[in-house]
Amino acid sequence: MALLLGDVVRRHARWRPDRVAYVVGPHRVTYARFDAMTNRLAHALAALGVGRGDRVATLAANRLEYPWIYFAVARRGAIHVPLNVRWREREIGYALAQSEASVALVADGFRDLVAGLASGLPALRRVVALDGGGPESLARLLAAASDAEPAPPPGGIDERDPHVMLYTSGTTGDPKGALLSHRTYVLQAMQTQATTGLGEDDVGLCMFPMFHMGGWAMPLGYWVNGGTVVLMERADPEEILRTVARERVTYLYLIPTLWTALLALPARATTDTSSLRALGSGTSAMTEAQVRAIVEGMRNPNLFIAYGQTEAGPVAQLRPRDVLRKPTSVGRPAPHVDVRLADADGRDVPPGSVGEILCRSEFTMLGYWRMPEATAAAFHGEWLHTGDLGAIDDEGFLHIAGRVKEMIKSGGESVFPAEVERCLLEHPGVAEAAVFGVPDARWGEAVVAAVVPRPGAALDEASVVAHVKARLAGYKKPQRVWIRDALPRTASTRQVQKTVLREQWLAGR
Repeated sequence: MALLLGDVVRRHARWRPDRVAYVVGPHRVTYARFDAMTNRLAHALAALGVGRGDRVATLAANRLEYPWIYFAVARRGAIHVPLNVRWREREIGYALAQSEASVALVADGFRDLVAGLASGLPALRRVVALDGGGPESLARLLAAASDAEPAPPPGGIDERDPHVMLYTSGTTGDPKGALLSHRTYVLQAMQTQATTGLGEDDVGLCMFPMFHMGGWAMPLGYWVNGGTVVLMERADPEEILRTVARERVTYLYLIPTLWTALLALPARATTDTSSLRALGSGTSAMTEAQVRAIVEGMRNPNLFIAYGQTEAGPVAQLRPRDVLRKPTSVGRPAPHVDVRLADADGRDVPPGSVGEILCRSEFTMLGYWRMPEATAAAFHGEWLHTGDLGAIDDEGFLHIAGRVKEMIKSGGESVFPAEVERCLLEHPGVAEAAVFGVPDARWGEAVVAAVVPRPGAALDEASVVAHVKARLAGYKKPQRVWIRDALPRTASTRQVQKTVLREQWLAGR
């Protein structure tokens, strides 16, 4: 039997129709309604001529219809292209053109922008408004469609067909559309259940926007198992805390910056979070202090730390039993994933040495849309280049050292930014830190640390440099310290945009 995503909700609608599949804003959607509306939308897309392999773009924040769109597109055998709502006109135009989307489903606030771009997008046949009831609106299309019978899928859909095109964050160069298959995402969701124990009685909270990999993979981990997920309309720490108590959330995954903000809330001490069975985090390097703060602050030792990528899927996971003894690790390779560390020539590095993380599994992308050269560069045979640097300790635990393109060569020595950043975050006055290299006549590259002070802290360059020098080799200390009010971050994962920082530094800040 093929692993097709369009079947996931259909099965649960039959066996647990009244179970709440998801909550978003004021809406509570049962599996029965989820399936019916997905089916109706699949009919509407068929009426627009959407078939196997066609691209359907969505430009919207998390909302009632977003899950229907994902599954309806999958049922048509088409490819969903979720677009980042924080992109500017140029970025949106680029993605619509590069993906050759034939239909765009657009929320208020973007309709005029996309309509203005449409004349320069020959592949774009229809712009459908997600809001309102005009002739080109989703409401009108759904009213004309039927959910009485399943929408017949186009013939020949295969589980290895792509169902989604997720654009990389584009911190360097233009974004690339990573293609992921039906099979990949069903297996990812099944593995999530296997490694965390998620089941049909669980209630998860998703802080990611659905245009992001996590905003699709995380809810799917619950839906495959018949559970419930709360889709946050925005990642506000106070609202997250209230939602945990109100919805009796059992699994809470937050990125490190959100955990820090939530733990600092005065209301945390008086809010009932007893429903939480497990916690999760990941997406960026964490210090021992951050990990301990989550476990101790939430009074919950069941913390999972995940490491993965859009292109690679899950790569490694640190399980609760190892979190406090290996707090700066991302764990051992995930089940059914092979991991190796290689040098610039693709050769395995010696044990304990730093190398690029390569992986192979059923979870990796099919390739980049319309970018054969970039796809070829991403793979070494079966092995996907993650672009991340890491080392494996004598117990098989993976430790992230930074990005290949971010490694700094200063005076002939290699400086790995993640190591310096962890050290900086141990400074009592530093709230956030990012380390990058800039050209230097003497050293080749100089180490620059951009830091954000904690509220009320008085930071100065000398104390920050002294803090690092006392803990790491002298060549790793920052030659320059840049004290800032905030760091530029990507819209989806909130990762620091070091390319932007470097450009700002070189331009005189």
